[in-house]
Amino acid sequence: MQRAYRYLSLVITLISLIVLNACSTTNAKDEKNAVHLLNGKDLSPFYSFLEKFGTNSDPDKVFTMTNGVLRISGEHYGYLATKADYSNYRLVAEFKWGNKTWAPREKNARDSGILLHAGGKDHVWPKSIECQLIEGGTGDILVVSGAYLTVDGVTKGPKIERFDRPGRNPWNDEVGFRGPNEIEKPHGEWNTIEVICDGDKVGIKVNGHKTLAGTNSIPHSGKILVQSEGAEVFFRKLDLFPLR
Repeated sequence: MQRAYRYLSLVITLISLIVLNACSTTNAKDEKNAVHLLNGKDLSPFYSFLEKFGTNSDPDKVFTMTNGVLRISGEHYGYLATKADYSNYRLVAEFKWGNKTWAPREKNARDSGILLHAGGKDHVWPKSIECQLIEGGTGDILVVSGAYLTVDGVTKGPKIERFDRPGRNPWNDEVGFRGPNEIEKPHGEWNTIEVICDGDKVGIKVNGHKTLAGTNSIPHSGKILVQSEGAEVFFRKLDLFPLR
């Protein structure tokens, strides 16, 4: 019996090692193909656009990189936009809110967003699908300026319209708001956003919680934009993993 037990333990150990090795190989392949939009040094993968100042003019340093972390002050409306277009990817972002808020949203919920598949003329805000980052509503999806998306059989667009994530409401547009079914971590802690863009499909997770998934996305390729919208926000990761 002891011999059989030792044999079984050896088999289990070998299987575990094989599985761990397979997982690490997969992770290594993913990492090899990853596009690190935040390179830890500078903002060279992006260009900036601010409503008051135009392209690549940032006199008040809305966008800065310090010790590998991107700070967006929120002082002026605008965004960082990737210079390249992307499609068919998994985007993993890590963000947290700062303390500073600005008029006209000084007393409103801290607000930002990641705009997917953006294109056309730079303005506030270009045609895109938005992964909403807002206190109490992170994980919502907005269709912006001519975009379309279908969620649970309901199609919205071309005006700016919102799909609320389940459990979001009731919601109050006030600084520091946390909902009754909050999935965002407490203020000042890092949150993880995962976005899957697979053809015309878009799906979002917030801290491991699935929020919304849509189909028939128009557009379904383009630039990735990170908003400045009245609130200080920090990003320490914006990693893009091409889908096989």
